[in-house]
Amino acid sequence: MIEFLNVSKYFGRHKALDEVTIRIEDGATIGIVGPNGAGKTTLIRLLCGILNPSEGQILIGGKDLQKNSSEIKKIIGYLPEEPNLYERPTAGELLEYFGLLYGIPKDKINQKIDELLDLVGLSDRKDWAVSSFSKGMRQRLAISRALIHDPKIIVFDEPTMGLDPLTSKKIREFITTLKKEKTIILCTHYMYEAEQLCDKIAIIDKGKIKAYDTVQNLKDAYIKEKTFRIGLKEMKEELLNKISLTKNLRIEKIGKDYIILKTKSYKDLKYILEEEITYFEDLTPSLEEVFIKLVGSKND
Repeated sequence: MIEFLNVSKYFGRHKALDEVTIRIEDGATIGIVGPNGAGKTTLIRLLCGILNPSEGQILIGGKDLQKNSSEIKKIIGYLPEEPNLYERPTAGELLEYFGLLYGIPKDKINQKIDELLDLVGLSDRKDWAVSSFSKGMRQRLAISRALIHDPKIIVFDEPTMGLDPLTSKKIREFITTLKKEKTIILCTHYMYEAEQLCDKIAIIDKGKIKAYDTVQNLKDAYIKEKTFRIGLKEMKEELLNKISLTKNLRIEKIGKDYIILKTKSYKDLKYILEEEITYFEDLTPSLEEVFIKLVGSKND
């Protein structure tokens, strides 16, 4: 388990993190989202041991990060927002260098390199110089570098920022594969990315954690009504009358062969579910709407 216990971080008089307390279970994928300058990168740099907290304590596996920094860093892989890669070596040489730094035996390192390059789709670029790589290829190589020592915890800081849609999709698929066996902390500006990949979301603003829960629980807490478009084989007057008399169910729109309803609970849809439905579409606002409710109006 990763635990931030009343952690604050100052840069001069500026308080970048303000008494953050958060617990991350082993094997979980956690999203850290917030506006620019909210403290996201500060939080993950503290987690990686790059910065030390001004106040509070960070525990990983029950051990104090500051007191056991060298030991704990061996189980963390970090992909910074703008990874710096040496230009002159080949992809294979770069990974070999970092693998040896982490103490991987020479007789095992080539196999490890081949496995990682295959995993990120760069197996045919092993002997290419890093200087010849596109931005997307560099990002995938940087992910390989972060994984070379087989860390238990992986921290991604904006892994798809500035990448084309196809490369971004590949990286999200890759993160999904890693979820099966790693603890992942994902810092991202993209709400749909956090919603798609993460078990829980921490929304941070002005150095404070505003909310921390599953996507569904956040929606339930901050979006009071759910919206559905429901296609009906037959539009019955009797059904419309029943809906209008149901306390927590109201009709937003009636189309030729569909209705749009708002409700506070799925249970209120029982009258609809008894009918012949041609399609059922959830129009409930996304995580982005929760984010805007919590921090949007204060950051306009």
